[in-house]
Amino acid sequence: METNITERLKEILGKQGVKVVIIPHISPDGDASGACSALWQVMDKLGISCHLMTCDYFPDYLKWMKCIPDSVSYQQHPIRCKRWLEEADVLFMLDHNTMAREGDLEPLTREYKGKVVMIDHHPDPDAVDLCISDPSMSSTCELLFNVIRETWGEKFIDRNVANSLYAGISTDTGGLNHNSSRPETYRVIADLLALGLDKNYVHEQLYQKNSLSRLRLTGNCLLNKLAVDENFPVAVIPITLQELEEFHYKDGDLEGLVNIPLSVEDVLVSVQITERKDRVKLSFRSKGDIPVNLWAKTHFNGGGHLNAAGGHMPLPLEDAIQKLKDTTGWFFGELLKAKYSSR
Repeated sequence: METNITERLKEILGKQGVKVVIIPHISPDGDASGACSALWQVMDKLGISCHLMTCDYFPDYLKWMKCIPDSVSYQQHPIRCKRWLEEADVLFMLDHNTMAREGDLEPLTREYKGKVVMIDHHPDPDAVDLCISDPSMSSTCELLFNVIRETWGEKFIDRNVANSLYAGISTDTGGLNHNSSRPETYRVIADLLALGLDKNYVHEQLYQKNSLSRLRLTGNCLLNKLAVDENFPVAVIPITLQELEEFHYKDGDLEGLVNIPLSVEDVLVSVQITERKDRVKLSFRSKGDIPVNLWAKTHFNGGGHLNAAGGHMPLPLEDAIQKLKDTTGWFFGELLKAKYSSR
């Protein structure tokens, strides 16, 4: 990381009595949660006043991370969140490259007058006061590890910080299954282990806390909802709001489901389409060099990484399913054009 970035970060946070607000993207995942937890802990070690707010809620399965249970949701405390933003000197955007991914907080952050610092690993970031962005990183947590180490030193990374950072790396790579081919990623994990990471504890919290209802939801999706396209190597899992309610869905219960169809030899792309109360969410995963972020960005108001991307559409669910079908041929046609044009 460039020296001038660390110096600018120190300068931005160097004001006496500086106040900080941290915001993840809407519906924060493991990487966003891990980054928020780790950065807040570092701010606390530095003696900096810090608040963590989110547009909606952190999922229950990630609340074992330090500081995450102390976050405040804009849905429950809008006045408090507005006041914190008005009083803050610095706003950290973690694990998102645009304020458009902040949900109901976006109008407030667009009007924010203080310094904005982005730490993220998604491509095409918005212009902010200090943008720390590297799309080659496996996760924002891997990037944040480098930021913390090079700005303040490894002494600020204790067991709890290491656990949060590793949780982000693990979840954002599907357990190191995708976007994790850089040797540097494994060196970071090794460093985290040396600094106190309790990998067994983190894995237990992330992957061994299933509820019976979650297992039944997963089973229903794989048995009754999973379909493979007749003409293209695409698996699709559509999930209705009624099904989520039937199986007592909680945030995080579908984590990792979209990766499972990729275990089928002939499936190259997996898409999960989930109906929520206000919109339809799409999760894309792929094998090899298939850029599902292109599909998500072009047709589903989204984006992401080569092998892992997301998007959304207005309701109803059937429209999203049909649009996916209508654009499948286009997507694979683009892949063929790119393949043969490079020869």
